[in-house]
Amino acid sequence: MLNKDFDVLNNWMFGSLNELLNGININSELDLIKMSIGEPQLMPPEFVQEELKAFSSDWGKYPPTVAIPRLKNSIINYLERRFPGTQNIIDPNNILPVPGTREPLHLIGHIAKNNKNNRSIAIVTNPFYHAWRTGAIASNSNIHWINATEDNDFNPELDKIPIQTLRNTVIMYLCFPSNPQGGTTSYEYLEKAINLARKYDFVLAVDECYIDISRLNNEKPIGCLDVIKKMSTDLENIVIFNSLSKRSNVPGIRAGFILGDKKIIEIYKLLVSNGAAPVPIPIQNVAAALYDDDIHNINACKHYDKNFEIAEKKLRTFYPKLKIPKAGFFLWLPVKDDINIAKLLWRDFSIRVMPGSFMAFTINGFNPGKGYLRLALVDQHKIVENAFERITNCLSKINNE
Repeated sequence: MLNKDFDVLNNWMFGSLNELLNGININSELDLIKMSIGEPQLMPPEFVQEELKAFSSDWGKYPPTVAIPRLKNSIINYLERRFPGTQNIIDPNNILPVPGTREPLHLIGHIAKNNKNNRSIAIVTNPFYHAWRTGAIASNSNIHWINATEDNDFNPELDKIPIQTLRNTVIMYLCFPSNPQGGTTSYEYLEKAINLARKYDFVLAVDECYIDISRLNNEKPIGCLDVIKKMSTDLENIVIFNSLSKRSNVPGIRAGFILGDKKIIEIYKLLVSNGAAPVPIPIQNVAAALYDDDIHNINACKHYDKNFEIAEKKLRTFYPKLKIPKAGFFLWLPVKDDINIAKLLWRDFSIRVMPGSFMAFTINGFNPGKGYLRLALVDQHKIVENAFERITNCLSKINNE
């Protein structure tokens, strides 16, 4: 009676982490520090509450599938500031508000589902965000994993994808800046991905949830619109996903937008109208105010930059050549045994971290997340400093055993 394809979802990273740590008592003398989830701990801007109050009467109205005029204008202005010169590329009718990006990353798989000659294929970056895999399953496809490793600068090697695989592909999931590594990409790489999507006629789903979280002393990460502008083309075969959860410290608001190919967006509108959740009008107004304001985002980036400075200083003895990621707020820390060190950090040092092994799929005996910990550097500076003092104590303990 039940769809067995979704049995694999029981094996997701947070469920695996709960199972790993279940029954292990933490050190009761230490406060628990959570570094396992990318949940910003900075307060949202004060105007969020003001916006919610101002539009509270709209909770009694069914929301439209499309963006209210205020939000649509705010997104267009944001995109022009963030990706200058792209205004002529963007058709405002091809922008849709979404309740964060987890749901649309899944739903886009339903749209990509089709009847190519053989069993269709979804190409998914590995390590992966669980919504990409869910979308791949929704497309009724076999998954072809492409590994993002330090050797390829966390840009999965597109040239190694077999031609027959590309011919049968209905959707490809890419993420830049990358989760969990914080890697960025190049014009050439995204141009190659776009050309493949068009040559073999599949949906290119580009997750840009971390596009506005980057080190302030570096150039801003390249996004899909930067490449489209350089190619002097449109958004054919492409869907871009943007979320306010990370950019604006509001994961509980559930707001963002998708932008892309007119044909895909039109089908997505129908899907939402008939069986998904539009974004409530008060939330759309909050989202508009957040996209209008860049100051709070810059302040968040300053905060994360400081946290990475703390991490680099504390870890210097053990990692003299530690690479600080160019973007995001995760530290992808190489360790000898990610699963056992995660257990040790939990039991003796009251720190919850995510083993990289739980974020990746094993292919031919190789798991690209094995030997890494994903550490979310989202807390207040003092807490992050305390966390890395404990982590270095843990590493010292391991070295002395």
